[in-house]
Amino acid sequence: MTYDIGIGRCTEVGEDTVVVKLESVMVKRLSPDQPWQRSGTSLLRLNRNLCSATRPPEPDREVYIDRAALSKRSMAALDLAGNGSTVSVDLRALLNDLDPQPSAGPQTKGRTGDRKAPSR
Repeated sequence: MTYDIGIGRCTEVGEDTVVVKLESVMVKRLSPDQPWQRSGTSLLRLNRNLCSATRPPEPDREVYIDRAALSKRSMAALDLAGNGSTVSVDLRALLNDLDPQPSAGPQTKGRTGDRKAPSR
């Protein structure tokens, strides 16, 4: 079973690439030794074929990466300060500390009236 991973807001969709504005938690996964950056400062340019087929990238929407696509070495360009200076990063780092199984989803809560009253 595979699932998609949301990584940030899309700023640009090209023919072969997608540019994503990353939250600081994603930056920390991709480049843990770098000093903290303000959320939304860092940009990631990645190959469009890594994106989810069921949720393709659209400008100003969340970008989802197909988890299965990250099983192989998947490189991208990280612009940490948003100034055009990039470093190469391996997107497999996004999988670190992720549960390999998707969550079961929300659970329904029982109603108070459904419980039996305690015996006295």
